[in-house]
Amino acid sequence: MAALTTSNIVLPRRVTLEVASKLHDRSTIAALSPMDPLTGYTDDAYNYFSADTPAEVIGEGEAKSETPATIAPVEGKLFKVQKTVRMTSEFQWADEDAQETIIENVQNAATDAVSESLDYVVYHAVNPKSGETMSGYTALSGTATAVTSTDDVLADWDALIDACIDSDITGVALSKKYASEMRKLRTTNGARVFPEIPANMEPGNIEGIAACASNTVNGRHATTETNVLAFLGDFSTIKWRIARPITVKVITAGDPDGLGDLNRYNQIAYRVEAVFSYAVLDPKKLAVLKSAGVKASVRKATR
Repeated sequence: MAALTTSNIVLPRRVTLEVASKLHDRSTIAALSPMDPLTGYTDDAYNYFSADTPAEVIGEGEAKSETPATIAPVEGKLFKVQKTVRMTSEFQWADEDAQETIIENVQNAATDAVSESLDYVVYHAVNPKSGETMSGYTALSGTATAVTSTDDVLADWDALIDACIDSDITGVALSKKYASEMRKLRTTNGARVFPEIPANMEPGNIEGIAACASNTVNGRHATTETNVLAFLGDFSTIKWRIARPITVKVITAGDPDGLGDLNRYNQIAYRVEAVFSYAVLDPKKLAVLKSAGVKASVRKATR
């Protein structure tokens, strides 16, 4: 087997931040909980996230109170993702004249695959490529407030709302299957109960709540069925950032992805790597709706 021949390019900070701003296209977490704005990314090994705390009113001459231990900073969990993109070697000629522009285009081509990993790791602790559970990671689906679905889709929606009644409800992430079930709901006169959900399952909002739908919510690539239908609640409790500058490896020889020798097929490959850091400050501020393993039937709503 031919040895890999690579060169490494560290993308400028502005490119990393531009890429982060596009992750919402495939990541429901990025859509409902934007990247931590305080630091962007850092190069050190430790990333900490802090919960929002109320402002304190201090009288003249009074001492400031201590921060409660329950809202102490939480150390972020790191994970690295990579995506390899192949193309004909003629592409490298353009790279020599406009390297940054070409690398940005390659980066954008890999953004979708990289961004969905954020949902898979946080929601399910699953590697999306293999579908296997990741050791050392805790799935939000197992720690959020659990709601079990019934055969009444509308009642399930209300149960989700009730489960987060003491928290700020800032968003809802739906599996496309559950979004489709909600879209089918009709009132007694035949009108849609949730007209906000279009046929392409990209709602934008539901009953005034920011909403999005994706197959990452139920973990389509997971080898073990997650049974997750939706997450709802205060998505600001999920903190995340890109913790290292994004890098691109230019691979000119060898077989980097098991698809054959690059030289044989007159190709080169670009491997994009990113390191994420995330923390769920309080999983009980979110509720997860799970099916009991039996497909729910759609009943007519009474609204």
